[in-house]
Amino acid sequence: MLARRCQQWTAALVSLGLVALPMPAVAEQNLSCDSHGFKYRYCRADTDNRVELIRKHSLFDCREGRSWGYDRYGVWVDHGCSAEFRVGRDGHHDRNKAIGIGVAVLGLAALAAAANSRKQQAQQEAEGDVPAWAVGQFSGYDEQERVEVRLHILPGGGVTGSAGDHEFSGQWRNGQLDAGKQRFRVERSGSGFLATDVRDDRHRVSFRLASSGY
Repeated sequence: MLARRCQQWTAALVSLGLVALPMPAVAEQNLSCDSHGFKYRYCRADTDNRVELIRKHSLFDCREGRSWGYDRYGVWVDHGCSAEFRVGRDGHHDRNKAIGIGVAVLGLAALAAAANSRKQQAQQEAEGDVPAWAVGQFSGYDEQERVEVRLHILPGGGVTGSAGDHEFSGQWRNGQLDAGKQRFRVERSGSGFLATDVRDDRHRVSFRLASSGY
């Protein structure tokens, strides 16, 4: 059920990203605009607010803001300026922008999947299931009891083990480990975990992974 929800959330994020992708910009094109008799002239073109002077035809100076300029709907020239302009957006620029947005969407999808995985693990622990990293055989040394402790933890939460020559059985439930007559809070540490006695914080046992799986 949770895996299905994760797939649905990921699909929704990707769909949202596709909707957010920019519409194709105006194709780049060249436009000639000439100021005859030193008069003002307006040459219509869909510039998408992007214009670049690429070649001057007149002997007179073409200076942006003084003898030429543009707006969204065209290019104007004045004071004898005659030139060729590139208008519209570079398709390569827009492709890069689209790719960047697509990568961001995939990143969001990955974050959603990771968050769902953490939620699933928390739910498993709450229901008594053991997270994958805690399944297997572990060993540690109980300095307070001065014994070597070995544990075998099963996916369903069942625990068997030994403390020195004494064998015991127990249960993993809600992130806690019942081992014989003792109960420990469990915190992941490296490839193993740290078990802290719920009645005595000074009583701790560090377990290392001896063999994964069951």
